[in-house]
Amino acid sequence: MNRTYLLIAGVLAAVVAIAALGLGTVSKIEGMVSDATTLARSERDHYWRAQVETMNAQAQAKIATNLRETMAAQNAARDQIADAEARAVELEKQNAALPNSSGPGRGLGRERVRLLNKR
Repeated sequence: MNRTYLLIAGVLAAVVAIAALGLGTVSKIEGMVSDATTLARSERDHYWRAQVETMNAQAQAKIATNLRETMAAQNAARDQIADAEARAVELEKQNAALPNSSGPGRGLGRERVRLLNKR
């Protein structure tokens, strides 16, 4: 009978040892999964941060390009306005130099019509 108890105790010890090894293996696997998950999240976050930074840089470049184009258009418009104002002043001077009418009741003279066509 003593042998039977020893055999049962040995089997129980083996079962406990196997269970302990199983628990140790499970905890190691859980640790590996946790490490892999942390690494994957870190890589994902790094990838998306890089994507956001790239898109922000592209947006800033587009904004800068649009600003340069706007400033160039604004300068061109300012130059055109200044030219038109100078031309208007010159036409007013030429108009003032012309006689008031080319005859009684005749309306606009030929020279004034030519000035109007220059506008």
